[in-house]
Amino acid sequence: MTNVLAIPKQLGRPERMWERAVVVVLIAATRTARPVFRLSDCALSCAHSNGGWTLALRPDGRALFYGQDVDCSDTIHRGPGPVDLLAGAPEWLPHQRLRDMNDAHELGYLYWWERGHWSRAPYPDFVVDDGLVASCDGYAGIFDDRSLANSFVDAGYRDRRAAERFISRVEEGTVNATALRDLMDSASVFSSLPQEPRISTALEWAARLGVAERLVSGRAV
Repeated sequence: MTNVLAIPKQLGRPERMWERAVVVVLIAATRTARPVFRLSDCALSCAHSNGGWTLALRPDGRALFYGQDVDCSDTIHRGPGPVDLLAGAPEWLPHQRLRDMNDAHELGYLYWWERGHWSRAPYPDFVVDDGLVASCDGYAGIFDDRSLANSFVDAGYRDRRAAERFISRVEEGTVNATALRDLMDSASVFSSLPQEPRISTALEWAARLGVAERLVSGRAV
């Protein structure tokens, strides 16, 4: 991500980023029995060989988006030491944890959302790329609808209508085994793993993320 003041605006609203992230997680879960995600409290994290990212939503409407690319974060790899990504940061951030990460070269970028926009610390002139885009490599569907559509294609789901049906189920909070099979059966590139374990994994994630169909007395509600 380049050092341009307009960049935070390109991230979009955190609630919409979260919705797309949920879809990205479930896409991954339908392809592998071990998605590279972690969910804790109000934070969703993705960790992969090239780095990773974390999106955290707060009940008060504020949000955090941070992470690093292990190769391309100029905030870490250029200059005499890590750029202070907490410079000017608001008090509500978990400062000690983030400070420890910053000082340990584990934080390439840090963005915070409040009052309707994203902000970050000022970057020195030598920072051209803070690693944001590269840290989301393979999971860029969190950024915008076009990238989300590409996430389906990259996973082998090239049937646009099947992808749209699945997104609708996620938005409605009605993801179930039938919806997952509908998506998985549309694959043009088939997984070597049996469907059932992948369906089980995806249903577990859907429940944890709050988008699984709820049943009362055996009926969907």
